[in-house]
Amino acid sequence: MRPSAREILIIVSVFLFSGFLGSCLGRSMSLEDKNLENSSVPDQISGKSAGDLQEMPLKDVLGSNFVLGIMGEELDDGTKDIIKEIKPAGIILYSRNCKNKEQLGKLISDLQQTAKEIGHYKFFIMIDEEPGGATRLGTFDDVFLSGKPDWKEIGSRTAAMAEMGINVNLAPVADYPFNQNSFIARRIPVKSVEELLEFNRKFIGISQENNVSAVLKHFPGMGFFTEDPHKKIPDSEINEENFKKSLSIFKDGIDAGADLVMIGHAVYENIDSNITTLSSKMIKGTLVGQLGFKGLIITDDMSDMPLLVNKKMTMAEAVAEALKAGNTMVLFSHRPESTKEIFEEVVEKGQEDSDFKRVANENYREIIKFKESHPVYSFSDQTK
Repeated sequence: MRPSAREILIIVSVFLFSGFLGSCLGRSMSLEDKNLENSSVPDQISGKSAGDLQEMPLKDVLGSNFVLGIMGEELDDGTKDIIKEIKPAGIILYSRNCKNKEQLGKLISDLQQTAKEIGHYKFFIMIDEEPGGATRLGTFDDVFLSGKPDWKEIGSRTAAMAEMGINVNLAPVADYPFNQNSFIARRIPVKSVEELLEFNRKFIGISQENNVSAVLKHFPGMGFFTEDPHKKIPDSEINEENFKKSLSIFKDGIDAGADLVMIGHAVYENIDSNITTLSSKMIKGTLVGQLGFKGLIITDDMSDMPLLVNKKMTMAEAVAEALKAGNTMVLFSHRPESTKEIFEEVVEKGQEDSDFKRVANENYREIIKFKESHPVYSFSDQTK
């Protein structure tokens, strides 16, 4: 029998993606292990568990409350110096960081070598690979060609990401578009809340099985808004019944085992007058208290959003408020030089804020505890 047009399309798409995956994700972790095997873990962390760590100077722990983006395809000396100065919990990758498999493999290996040099467990290596949505490598571009998710392909491609050294995927999206004109609707690959629940459960399970931490986003749901927060922070009243449904989607993903939750930049006027990123009520009260989330919490990007429009605060002050509100980490995806300046300002201003220093230390311990409990973040010669 001759194959149908749809079957030919699927075969061609898989073939093309396999070539691209081989180009950008085909490097084995063995290269990283080979480059790291002769290094030692400095005394700052080696031999210490999270429970053993006493309160440390703010500058020594604050970096672990940051995730940084880098600008190039290789780890140049200037960027490496910034990473060593801040000592972040992780690095987020974009299309600008990927040229081919050798280059990306070396970049990730060099990043983890730097993590070892500064006394960390391995970095979180984060990327946005949403099935049907935002993507940096095109990992899941064609997994819905038949109209339903191809779970075998999703599994094999997730495994390829893990082999490459990517250990955190900023997916799945839990923002159901209750407003059909929502900017987020095009990033949702299903047609109903029930389908979204089922998809996210399976996707989270496959991710975790492959040692790739899944990240539910963007809490508490951006599917109410037409405004894209990259351009204008959404700010309006919403339907409270749909808001409860949105929370139930996140609760289902939490129960399915998501390791992280990302907080969206939006104001839900009739729920909370504060932007969620800076809202203790929404993060500590709702996400942690009401939904019972016990994992790591990260902001959406703070470097390339109109976050502070109409707010009388600096970015350094916003970082402090975001962490005190309950975020474990703040995300700065772009311009690492500017991030370093913000980091230094937060350290300077935070010295007189005992509450902020306590929060930064608690987050540091939570991140160490998380990495201790996941062997993928330990170096092969690391002792506990």
